[in-house]
Amino acid sequence: MMRQVRLRQVLVALDEARIRPLVLKGAALSQWLYPSPHLREASDVDLLFASRIDAERASATLASLDFFTPYRPGRFQHELLCRSADGKLDLDLHWALSDWPMLGQIPDFTTLLEASIPLPGLGTHARGLDAPHALLHACIHRASNLAAGLGDRLKWLYDLHLLAAVLDRDGHWPRFVAACLQAQACGIADEGLAASAGLFGTVVPGPVRQALADGRKSEPLDAGRLSDWRYIQRLNFRALPGWGARLAWLGDRLLPPAGHLRALYGEDLGYPRLLWRRLRRAGSRLVGLG
Repeated sequence: MMRQVRLRQVLVALDEARIRPLVLKGAALSQWLYPSPHLREASDVDLLFASRIDAERASATLASLDFFTPYRPGRFQHELLCRSADGKLDLDLHWALSDWPMLGQIPDFTTLLEASIPLPGLGTHARGLDAPHALLHACIHRASNLAAGLGDRLKWLYDLHLLAAVLDRDGHWPRFVAACLQAQACGIADEGLAASAGLFGTVVPGPVRQALADGRKSEPLDAGRLSDWRYIQRLNFRALPGWGARLAWLGDRLLPPAGHLRALYGEDLGYPRLLWRRLRRAGSRLVGLG
């Protein structure tokens, strides 16, 4: 309840500053997909903006509500952490549904906004992704977590299960398949729905399963290898436009800001020790140990 009150205040402040976000993931799904908001736990709040500039404007606006930005994201990151001064609420301000370069054709903010749905429980101006785009995002989010070594979580798979039921009820599977084809995420969606079906018996129509299976054949990503960190990094590296961007991407990955490392590892260490931990982790993954 307290998180919902704070989020309403955040959305009012952004609306007054003429900054329009979309509410993502648990904070949005709890408002319309679940019988009651408290049934969908969320540790933070994710908001999507049209651009990095808008996300940074939002961060500056929210300073009046005692939010601050612990660090500035690198060039290839698409998320800015905005934290309340009391440490009770983190806002992740995004300007893309994924920061994987290989997924460069994900629906843009304008497309997502036009298809968005109201979230009256969060205020008159609150909007979130519609069911087809929310399911696509949930599948992409799962893929990112698998690549990061976080594995599957019950709530994420149950989101997929409930969203699939909404698409079935409303006849929106064709829109979902079209979005997957555009994003070259058919394999990611196919794997996510299969995982949900294995746990919850999620029903996916035969033609949809076939369309996803056909679509993934022409995709550069083998979605059966989402947990292979080295493989995912290699594909993202190759997807970048030229060696200048690739070298900058490597630098961004290996030498992120100290604030990012502290947020990642949860320890208030000096930058050399944080960097050493980062390099050790990357090294273990490169040799297949992590």
